[in-house]
Amino acid sequence: MSPGTRREVIGLCKGGLKYPTIEKELGVKADTVKKIMRRCNNGHNGKSAPRTGRPKKLDKRDCRHLENYITKNRDQRREPLADISTTLNLNVHPDTIYTALVEIGLGHRIERKRPYLSAQQKKKRLEFAKAHIHWGEEECRRVEFTDEMGLQTGANQRNIYVWRYPEEEYEEDVCAATHKSGFKKIKVWGAMRYGALSNLVVLSEKKGGGKFNAREYVDEIMDGELFDIWMKDMEELGDVLIMEDGAGYHCGAARSCREDYEKDGWQGWGPGTWPPSSPDLNPIENLWHILRTNITKREPRPMKKQELIDALQEEWKRLDMDKVNKLIESMPRRMQAVIDAKGGSTHY
Repeated sequence: MSPGTRREVIGLCKGGLKYPTIEKELGVKADTVKKIMRRCNNGHNGKSAPRTGRPKKLDKRDCRHLENYITKNRDQRREPLADISTTLNLNVHPDTIYTALVEIGLGHRIERKRPYLSAQQKKKRLEFAKAHIHWGEEECRRVEFTDEMGLQTGANQRNIYVWRYPEEEYEEDVCAATHKSGFKKIKVWGAMRYGALSNLVVLSEKKGGGKFNAREYVDEIMDGELFDIWMKDMEELGDVLIMEDGAGYHCGAARSCREDYEKDGWQGWGPGTWPPSSPDLNPIENLWHILRTNITKREPRPMKKQELIDALQEEWKRLDMDKVNKLIESMPRRMQAVIDAKGGSTHY
């Protein structure tokens, strides 16, 4: 029966017509009219009362127990659903557990990879962020952020799924710790500040795949492109900070070179000042991601070393300066995010 006919039946009944009369008027059997009015008088507006349906296999208590178990620690967030069912003696199919977890708000998502942070490293990150939280965009625009990038790092690309709430994306229990490893194959160095990029420097390849050292860093970077952009920035801005992370080759001979430059006005966040394991505080890391993405979109993709070098140089020069500037302007928010995380990992 259509909703319109049902409403018409109810209207005629409320108008005082008898069931047999309505049957003659609308062709609806008197018994059916009687059932419609019974439902209407029971508060269901002429429709069938809602059925209770089949009871769920996991009640509210089971769901609370399940939620508390999974969110207890990082190992249980990664436990297979079948094992969880056995451990909690739920005696249900893994699909039933999956449905219950989704209803709770937990999602089976790929774990994020963030640098491992010790208690001491968190402390240094927090201290650095608190010391510079008062910096506005104007101060951040005077920082030259530098970094090296390796296109092939040998990282494990297997995706690991964990149970977490959406807002837990960067909690320690749901992230995989990553550790720095030596760069392989193409290695480049670059720098960025508000409104400007350095030249992209392709670092020389050592025979036998040896590691880049401090003397080479001085010869190829500090006394080369980094010195040139420092002098240019000083002429344009009058005051600039050079940011360098705590990589091993930024020390030793590089520290001696830095001390010599300081006599001529060199200022910066170098090793010892820049907090350890803090790629989220260096916006050039995001620029590297954009550069890698642009390389993977090229058709045909560069397959030889020189092709890759040429592609890198081309894509570096094509980078959108508006995106560069927005990354620089995000620094105050990055500092605040570190403070909010008490020195821990952030979403940057």
